[in-house]
Amino acid sequence: MAFAEMIETLASRAGWQVVRKTPEFITCTLALGDGRTQAVIFSPAGDLAGHPVTNIMTVVRELPPGPLPAELADGLLRANQGFKLGAFGILEQEGGRYLVFAHNMLLDRLEPDEFAVVVAVLAKTGDEWEAKLGGGDRF
Repeated sequence: MAFAEMIETLASRAGWQVVRKTPEFITCTLALGDGRTQAVIFSPAGDLAGHPVTNIMTVVRELPPGPLPAELADGLLRANQGFKLGAFGILEQEGGRYLVFAHNMLLDRLEPDEFAVVVAVLAKTGDEWEAKLGGGDRF
């Protein structure tokens, strides 16, 4: 089964609707309560020992050009140590730079309930940090 179909099947079992932007770029927007939403992005991340890996990420905020301020970078790296899953990273795409919260998983081994938990945790954590960093509810 192709990447997009695997994601669509898992999302459907979780009761979510996904949008296939390209065969390798799929999004899903989760309602988080209090009127807030968070978009989650799925993309292939190669394979590991013959198993396809998916990168599941959510954008926290757009970043200005240049290096991150040292205090922010230090705070994000320290926060990474406390997460049970997921970590902060930087995505450079279409001329923009974005702070993302992401996690990689073996796609062909994912059970629907595990998929739902991981996606929900990433969306909730990304949204909390979006609010914490003063990003409003843009993503």
